[in-house]
Amino acid sequence: MKKILLISHSEICYNARLLKAADYFHAKGWEVTVFNPVVGLASEETYRDFLATRSWRVIENDISKRSVNSYFNWFLVSVAHVFVRFTVEKLNLNLWSDYYLNKGLLFAPNMGANYSILLVHLIDNLSFAMRFKRKDGTKVIYDSQEYFVGQYDAFSPKHSKWVRKNEKENIHSVDYLLTTTEVMRKRLLADYNFVNPSYRVRNVPTSQQSNLQYNASPVVGKELKIVWHGMGIFLDNRRGLHIVLEAIALCQSNVKLYFQGNISPPQMELLKQYLDRLQIAEKVAIVPPANPDQIVESLKKYDIGVTGELPEEDNQRLTSSNKLFDYIHAGLAIISSNTLGLAETINEFNVGLLYEPGAAEELSKQIDYLADNESILAGFKQSSIKAAETLFWEQEYDQLIQHL
Repeated sequence: MKKILLISHSEICYNARLLKAADYFHAKGWEVTVFNPVVGLASEETYRDFLATRSWRVIENDISKRSVNSYFNWFLVSVAHVFVRFTVEKLNLNLWSDYYLNKGLLFAPNMGANYSILLVHLIDNLSFAMRFKRKDGTKVIYDSQEYFVGQYDAFSPKHSKWVRKNEKENIHSVDYLLTTTEVMRKRLLADYNFVNPSYRVRNVPTSQQSNLQYNASPVVGKELKIVWHGMGIFLDNRRGLHIVLEAIALCQSNVKLYFQGNISPPQMELLKQYLDRLQIAEKVAIVPPANPDQIVESLKKYDIGVTGELPEEDNQRLTSSNKLFDYIHAGLAIISSNTLGLAETINEFNVGLLYEPGAAEELSKQIDYLADNESILAGFKQSSIKAAETLFWEQEYDQLIQHL
């Protein structure tokens, strides 16, 4: 039996891309192990209930929800990590660069040479994976879910040199490269002259998660339900939620916006300030995040799925939000900011409209247009259902597994 190890940066239940990979390989008869370095996003109940539904193995370096001892263990890891980073930065050493961006790997257990494939999806983990390859001959799948050079240049310039160094030194040794969009795949091939097998694997739902049923559009004049969903709700950043709020304030039609996700008290206070200033409190609602296995199902009651991405750096330009494919599988029309990664799918399947990123007035006009044109809205919804028939995780991944 073939064995695969996947490294997750947080609870696997909210790590959608690795979760689907784990389920996929398990369904294909592989022995699957997931290593969780650190936990902090999900409640203990959600995490434990989720693991009870899976039969693959999980190695937990630290579960800080579990016991007093685990808090102490994680404290030791954090202290050691601070020391490592101080040493590396001050002395400009190439020491322990595997761990520079991910303290969760610092005290990782010795997992041995029993895996034929190691799958990582963060640049943080790539050099760590290469140690397995050099020592044990383990093949490595690098699932580059982000364009990490662009991402780190934008939000953490201090660490960007390590990202560039690790990717430049290690990507040539990767056996299989995966990306979420075709435009990003071509960019990485050009950046590094990568010649090993590479595949676009869009972050689409599995066949079990899909809805695949058409939901009728509201009659013109009735309330149009718009949704943005994500793990967390954060305003005033590259996700562009503030742009969506401004657009709702400008809409002339009968619309209501639903933010689906977790929101912290400080972010809730910021949201209230927006709602008061824009005078749209009655037009915006917060709904809790869905169960990880029921995201698509939770979205089917809406009419339009919206994205607000602001392409301030190359990562935002080249990648595609997971929510786009959740919207498609829920049978929604899409209104999305016009970035290369998002437009790639929207144009291919004609599932919605695009607007200039950051242009709240243009977004509001697109919303009003669909609110006033029931047949066009219905056509986009039908196109989403048709697209979903060919956009399954299993089909995307089949192009890879036949070569493993």
